[in-house]
Amino acid sequence: MTRILVCVQPARGHAGPTKPLVEALVGSGYEVTAVTGARYRETFERLGATVALLPPEADFDETDLDGSIPGRAGKRGLELARFELANFVRAMPHQLSVIDARDADVVLCDPLMMAGLALVRRDRRPRVLTLGFVPFMPPVPTGPPGRFRGVVLKTLAPWVLGPAQKLADDLLGGDAGMRFTDWPLHSDGVLQMTCPGFEYPRPGAPLHFIGPTTVSAASEHPLPPWWADLDGGRPVVHVTQGTIANDELGRLVEPTIDALAEEDVLVVATTCGGRLRPGPLPENVRVAEFLPYDELLPRCAAVVSNGGYGGVNHALRHGVPLVVVGASEDKREVAARVAWSGAGIGRARASASPRKLRRAVRAVLADPRYRDRARELAAEMAAGPTMDEVIELITAPCHSLS
Repeated sequence: MTRILVCVQPARGHAGPTKPLVEALVGSGYEVTAVTGARYRETFERLGATVALLPPEADFDETDLDGSIPGRAGKRGLELARFELANFVRAMPHQLSVIDARDADVVLCDPLMMAGLALVRRDRRPRVLTLGFVPFMPPVPTGPPGRFRGVVLKTLAPWVLGPAQKLADDLLGGDAGMRFTDWPLHSDGVLQMTCPGFEYPRPGAPLHFIGPTTVSAASEHPLPPWWADLDGGRPVVHVTQGTIANDELGRLVEPTIDALAEEDVLVVATTCGGRLRPGPLPENVRVAEFLPYDELLPRCAAVVSNGGYGGVNHALRHGVPLVVVGASEDKREVAARVAWSGAGIGRARASASPRKLRRAVRAVLADPRYRDRARELAAEMAAGPTMDEVIELITAPCHSLS
């Protein structure tokens, strides 16, 4: 029997899209072990997988990143990105201590688990596939905007990536043999959880577009008492800052509420663990901590997001156009893809004013090109491989999908 190791960082945006794959693999009779943090032990055990916990040095609590990751508190912007990249690499030997203790035929590896970098360098190793729930890096689009971004990336890359690269080289004996962020290029395939129309063309990259896999149903997030208001006739605009960069809802959720307070729309906000400022809400606003996306998104006319890759692709799966404003983690890249794909308006900014958000939402609602393009991407996703075909790809080395 094929033994499969699924290595995933203990974060909702990583575990969520991985769960359906694990459930399908277990249901198909494969022996599955999930390597993850303590917070997600029960999540994967409920699916029938064995769980091997990361040691404390490689684990963290996504609800308290500053408290669970020494040295993170107080850092912002590029300084924070620089720290986090080095911290991902620093966890490599601790991740490997768990992975190497188990025999596996196939390893499905989180792209931010740097154990993947060590694995793909080995002559004798299991088949390694990358879980593609972040933007595929590092392609830069052509044309003037692409050239500008390329210059910026080239200028900043040595400072941002340098400490992590040196650490990777040191941990791997003096020379990693590749840029540490490029290890998915050397894997046996990337299960990219989107469609070709939402990723920059990358000839020769080992990409298999499998579409978004996350399931968000009412069984996981019960419907709130005001749910029937969504069928009241007003266009529904959903706004969220996701589950990581939501410590300050004043960056996007609150400005969007202010922007649309006088508009003829129903604003549905999710806080995802964050807290709104005290005080009354406008009449046209409804709030919940979490909502079932598979129930909510088909009712939406637009989504305002800070650019979580999974949430954006979930919206596109339902043909919903977007306004994306985000700059943390990988969100600059997601905002750029939203604009490049034509499925909405993307801004690589940490926040936006109510005036600019109002203008962007009005544009997305009024211009049919955004919804038409979002629906085209939804059709691409629907035409992608079935879960059975994805499982065949994972378990049959000779099989390939385009």
